[in-house]
Amino acid sequence: MTNIQFEIIDELYFVISFQELLAQLDLDIELLVDELHKLHQKGWIRIYDGIDKELENHMLINESFSKYRFLASKKGLSEHNST
Repeated sequence: MTNIQFEIIDELYFVISFQELLAQLDLDIELLVDELHKLHQKGWIRIYDGIDKELENHMLINESFSKYRFLASKKGLSEHNST
């Protein structure tokens, strides 16, 4: 887990919107989107479109990231806490 990924998961103990996440972290938008993709591919985060509609990797659209909500998965929390 990279330092950036650690910082991202650190903010995802509760569901958070992209805009809130961006405000909490001092990251470039493109870098944040790229890292969120990587975390999602590893199964370390869950991505939601709306309140309860979880998205799979093939459904993610970069232009829609500002509408998504994020949450660390059990696997991601385990990785985060073992670092």
